[in-house]
Amino acid sequence: MLINLLALLPILMIFLFLFLLKKSALLAGGASFLTAIVLVHIVPMFALDAGEMIHAALKGVLTSGIVAYVLLFGILLFHLMNEAGAIRAIASFVANITDDPVRQVLLLAAAFSPLVESASGFGIAIIVVAPILIELGFAPYRAALVALSSLSAVAWGALATGTVIGASLGGIPLTHIGRGSAVLCCVTFFYFIGTAVWIATGHEGIRKRWPDILVAAGTLSLLIWACNVYISVELAGVLGSLGTLGVLLLLIKLTAKGNGSTSESLAVVWRAASPYLFLTTLLLLSRLVPPVEAFLATHAVVDLPAYGFSLPLCYSPGFALFLTCLFSLGIYRTDWPTMQKILRYTWAQWYPVTLTTVFYVAMSEIMASSGMIATLAMASAPLFGHSFVFLSPFVGGLGGFLTGSTTGSNAMFMKLQVETGLQLGIPPEILASSQNTGASHLTMASPSRVVLGATVCKIRSEESRLQRSMTLIAAGSLTLVMLASKFFW
Repeated sequence: MLINLLALLPILMIFLFLFLLKKSALLAGGASFLTAIVLVHIVPMFALDAGEMIHAALKGVLTSGIVAYVLLFGILLFHLMNEAGAIRAIASFVANITDDPVRQVLLLAAAFSPLVESASGFGIAIIVVAPILIELGFAPYRAALVALSSLSAVAWGALATGTVIGASLGGIPLTHIGRGSAVLCCVTFFYFIGTAVWIATGHEGIRKRWPDILVAAGTLSLLIWACNVYISVELAGVLGSLGTLGVLLLLIKLTAKGNGSTSESLAVVWRAASPYLFLTTLLLLSRLVPPVEAFLATHAVVDLPAYGFSLPLCYSPGFALFLTCLFSLGIYRTDWPTMQKILRYTWAQWYPVTLTTVFYVAMSEIMASSGMIATLAMASAPLFGHSFVFLSPFVGGLGGFLTGSTTGSNAMFMKLQVETGLQLGIPPEILASSQNTGASHLTMASPSRVVLGATVCKIRSEESRLQRSMTLIAAGSLTLVMLASKFFW
């Protein structure tokens, strides 16, 4: 019993720092990492020599580099577009094409928010969507709830970096986790989109526009699943949300009496959206054209076999984002003073996320190398048996709630999930998909995300109420994922 508690201690430190001491995710990650180091020195069963410990920690740092590479240019791209007014131009076009509040919510929550989150990650969609909703006349509290609930495709956020990390840590093909996560999300997309409409417009909105809700959720579900299976996991969120946006715009055009779009406004929105289209084109070429894919995957590769690490710099989505940033600089003609401000904003958001990720992933690697993960898996297997399939999303969701990050949750629990699956004879990709999906859905209720939503909407006095509401909404989605996990698998 004591050895199991000691093995769990690094994870318990995260609870302690986040909820009892109310410290940041960065400090919680640092404390859990240091706890893992202390345990390998004082607990004989988990002992590692200095070389083994450094090797595990460095492996965690290298794995985190995959996330850091993509996040850096994803955040930079957002700020380049935001400073150029591109986000406002896209949002204004989407918001003003219809005066129907239900359709406005569908365009923003079911399509535009997943697009922004898929390209940039880090909850940036909250910053973009919430102010637009308030401008449209929605109450700030409702706007915050809708914006947070719109984070439904976080498994593919920042070009699926959290899912990529989960696949790497679990030793499972990325396509398997992507496909499994898409199957589970087919249920929750309907839930989240319906919930967003209900929050914004009440039962009347659901009654009036339920066919539109089904079209939006069905399109997003189908396209994200198809992209994961047939095209690319990294591209699934971008392509799925773009396709959903296109279908909704077509639906509005075919059924509305008229809208205010002109050739001039279309030209403005095309220019504003061109970085997303450029990024999508680059990624499609790199994934669907075999000669291009082969060249990018075999040149400029950082390969460190001793650490089981390989990063093809040109094939990574980070390189496509880098080229898209250069493209954006050209079309928006960003001046140097503005660029300096953009770089400051990017650094301020990038380094704490990256350092936090390093701590969590390095902690996970040390726990795996020292046998802590195996100890927890052996304790969990007989305790839960095959019902662990049902509980697996809850474990992932717990990590997502604590860290506000799919990457952080996967770093904490992916190895444990896979190891427990092996102990029980459950295919590891099943638990990996449940872990990934549960983690991604609970990030929207993470205290860090709720604080961001309350701050953007200027309702800090209602933060605790917002936290309770989002916890209930996220718990509903987690229940659906748990039931779907048991049913599908």
